[in-house]
Amino acid sequence: MTGIQQSTAESHGSKLEGLEYSLKGIDSFRRKAATAKDDGDSVAKTAKKIKDLNRYTLTFEAEKYTEGVERTYEQLRGQGYEPIPGSEKNTWGDPVYKGVNTSWQNPATEEKFELQFHTPESFKAKMENHELYEISRADTFEKYTGKDEERARQYQDAANYLQSKRYDNVRIPPGVERIGEPLIRDTLEPDRDPAIVEHVAQLEEERRVGNAAKVSPTATRQPALGVGLGESLQADGPGLRSRLAPKTGPARRLNAQAPAVDPLPTQSRGRGPAPA
Repeated sequence: MTGIQQSTAESHGSKLEGLEYSLKGIDSFRRKAATAKDDGDSVAKTAKKIKDLNRYTLTFEAEKYTEGVERTYEQLRGQGYEPIPGSEKNTWGDPVYKGVNTSWQNPATEEKFELQFHTPESFKAKMENHELYEISRADTFEKYTGKDEERARQYQDAANYLQSKRYDNVRIPPGVERIGEPLIRDTLEPDRDPAIVEHVAQLEEERRVGNAAKVSPTATRQPALGVGLGESLQADGPGLRSRLAPKTGPARRLNAQAPAVDPLPTQSRGRGPAPA
């Protein structure tokens, strides 16, 4: 991914964002595996269903975005990778999350990874919306809505509305309709209760403060697993896996304390909300 980014840096303004989150945290992996596991499946079969154990985000300037994405497709295919069928989701028409989410696999090695494509503006909006994404999918609203489905819908719509506002000034890249399958996940209600919107905004701020507090002084001084990963891979290559192995315990503890990143999707943090 670093090589691909470097090949389009000058011509398309590409940047590789969120490398510190490129390796999924152990707790997030456990949640994903538990969701993917069907009764009777082996651990190995369940693990193979996880497409975003490694995930990356490439950004391109809006004017060069579509061409940059297409150029990336060409280079990945040239290296033996193919998009996993059904994984290419173009949500630039969605009001709540804008970008292109893809998953790739090398048929010969079964390597899989997630790759999100953003502009700098859409990536910024996605990152700023992370706490809203978290509380929307964590049943946070249930304590305020109970079994009232209409009230639950209003809370979810308020969260969607607040997320959409951060995309108000995000430019839609020209020609983006050529990429992937168009997908609109969410629609916004024409009217909403201002008190509920204000409450959801308060919950977002509380979650943001809580996420920041989870990062211990030790964790802020020491990079979590994934920080500097690109440089290590380039310098050390085959020896990296063996050196990481004995450090698995500490790395997991730091990951568990760091803010949740799956989404986002991310990577990259994220909502990148990976499609179900």
